[in-house]
Amino acid sequence: MLDAGRELALEAGAALTIEHLRLEEVIQRARVPRSSVYRMWPYREGYIDDLLCYLAGAGSYFSDRPVLDPETLTVATRVVSENLELLATPGGRRALLCEVVRITCARNYELTGSAQWRLHMALVATLGSTRSGAARRRIAAALEDSQARSRESLVAILRHLSAVIGLRLRDPAYTLEHVQLSGGLLIQALALRNAQVQAAVTEPDDGGQAGTDEAGPDSAGTDHAAPSGGEAGGYTAGLADAAIVNGLLNQPVPGPGLNGEPAEWTLAALAFLGVLDTFMELDPDFKPASPG
Repeated sequence: MLDAGRELALEAGAALTIEHLRLEEVIQRARVPRSSVYRMWPYREGYIDDLLCYLAGAGSYFSDRPVLDPETLTVATRVVSENLELLATPGGRRALLCEVVRITCARNYELTGSAQWRLHMALVATLGSTRSGAARRRIAAALEDSQARSRESLVAILRHLSAVIGLRLRDPAYTLEHVQLSGGLLIQALALRNAQVQAAVTEPDDGGQAGTDEAGPDSAGTDHAAPSGGEAGGYTAGLADAAIVNGLLNQPVPGPGLNGEPAEWTLAALAFLGVLDTFMELDPDFKPASPG
């Protein structure tokens, strides 16, 4: 039943719809005896609580992995190993750092387009308004556990890069946890805005044009009238703004490249580099390890 509920939630694409799941719909998907279900969950609310806890914990895509691209450390290590000669100069080390940030942040930003990540973030965003009491504490604890794994993983990556490239914190009061938390939340915020923008600019599944003013039924069969008058003007302006933000978020922007020429960066990577530069700097006393 919990797996079937997860399937329906991922298909719907938003955790908010979990609140409106019909138990009979889940039973049909799970293909289990109805009598057994109602013995385990006499009330639908009990099932919803358990489903949300499952999605946040054991049933989460991130239950056994951090909420970031699992290849982040591998990619960062490969960039450095393929350009070891750059470790000999401060300029080369800076170029290596920028290239690592450019590639790994782009990969992690792409991960945020997955249904699993969006469901995870939807649980985070709606936790306080959808559940209460013991269920909310259980869900919050499960979500925090997955976030803790992400924090530990990124801090380990930052520590590794600091040792290999020669970085140090600018102030004794700063920690790598500060870097991880501020940088990670920055990328999450950009990704959440992108999810909103994509909902506005993407064509609907029925083949119609996104943003048309035609009336039509939603998935539940409810008719929605097209906006009219002043409302239509705001609707059109909103779509135009979404297109602008989509370009800002997803069109490449120029940034530093390995060869001294500008390279294509994502906005997320360039923003993360700004955070990194605020907290960290090249260590002037760094001596690269000898080959082998």
